[in-house]
Amino acid sequence: MIAVIAFHILILLLGLGVATRAIDAARVSNALGYLHNIIGITTPPPEKVRTIALVWIGTTVVIVDGCLVMLVFMTKLLS
Repeated sequence: MIAVIAFHILILLLGLGVATRAIDAARVSNALGYLHNIIGITTPPPEKVRTIALVWIGTTVVIVDGCLVMLVFMTKLLS
């Protein structure tokens, strides 16, 4: 439970850092470049980097929370 709370706090801080421009655009661009190269999709243009980073952060939260909800739901059904 502590790990889930810590994950959400860190993701929230990361999202706030990106949204408020506290994190340098070059760092965000490099991180997105690595992520997009691993997946095999084109990198976003420099003016869209922050928006795409926020989309990736939101998507990560939805996927992790969805997996946790399904895990809890499935374990309650099987017990």
